[in-house]
Amino acid sequence: MTSSTSRRRFLATAAAATAAAAGTGVLASPAAAAHGRRLIPRGRIGLQLYSVRDKVQQLGFAAVLAELSRIGYHLIEFAGYSSPAEPGLTIPQLRQLLDDNGLKAAGSHLGLDTLLNKGTREQQFEIAAQLGTSYVGTASNFPGNTLAEIQAGADRFNEAGEVARQYGLKIYQHNHTAEFAPVADRPDVRRYDAFLEHTDPRYVFLQLDILWSHGGSLRYRDQLGEFNPVDYVNAAPRRFLSFHVKDGVRDPALTNQYRDVVFGAGEIDFRRFFRALREPAYPLYLWEQDRAPQEPQGSLWAAETSYDRMVALSC
Repeated sequence: MTSSTSRRRFLATAAAATAAAAGTGVLASPAAAAHGRRLIPRGRIGLQLYSVRDKVQQLGFAAVLAELSRIGYHLIEFAGYSSPAEPGLTIPQLRQLLDDNGLKAAGSHLGLDTLLNKGTREQQFEIAAQLGTSYVGTASNFPGNTLAEIQAGADRFNEAGEVARQYGLKIYQHNHTAEFAPVADRPDVRRYDAFLEHTDPRYVFLQLDILWSHGGSLRYRDQLGEFNPVDYVNAAPRRFLSFHVKDGVRDPALTNQYRDVVFGAGEIDFRRFFRALREPAYPLYLWEQDRAPQEPQGSLWAAETSYDRMVALSC
């Protein structure tokens, strides 16, 4: 948005839509709650492989994908396509491993320039198509601190997104907390709002990291006030292709304001977040825990524990 007024209008519209949804059965009715309506559609649960990167490096994709399938995951978001445990693994072979385990590629995280620059992006779009995914994105911060710089960066996203459509793909950007900082020359505007305004909704989509968006609200509240992350989703639900379902505990010493933990062991009110969604059946729900390899029981234990708790989450 280009002013604090327009930003308030954007989020007020979403809040009103959420309230209206409550009266039309989008939120759980008392009867549904009494029967424990599941808040996360089981068939839309996946994970970002970065969470189990240590096991991918040690054991390879074949062993890890088989284990994730056994746990119950349906969707895999990649963070690279190679492992020292499987030298020479090809993209067709990786696709076959997905198929053999009943898994589907839910996307892939690339570096910013790899996703946006002519030459590298086309190669990555070909790989994404071979893997059978419809999405490819980046967890890099979008470029720019002034309005003009953010608009220039948005133009790069728009161009890449238009090219991606020729491959049957959608591109997306994944947030941390810095996206919610004030614009350098418009301190009443969030960088995220400026990015949303200047990117074309036909070509550029979003992946909301639920934990880091809460962190962004806290990190910049003195300058811009706090916000409710779900309002962004409800204001444009078809732009948010997926969530990183990440839990955490407050740690203001960290840049992202939270230390991520196993799902269900943190402070985020996921019931409130998911009950408020206008279109809960649309996005993909991808578990991620950056620190999972540091868990004493191991990253695959964290993956299984988090999956079980996500499935069990109900009204």
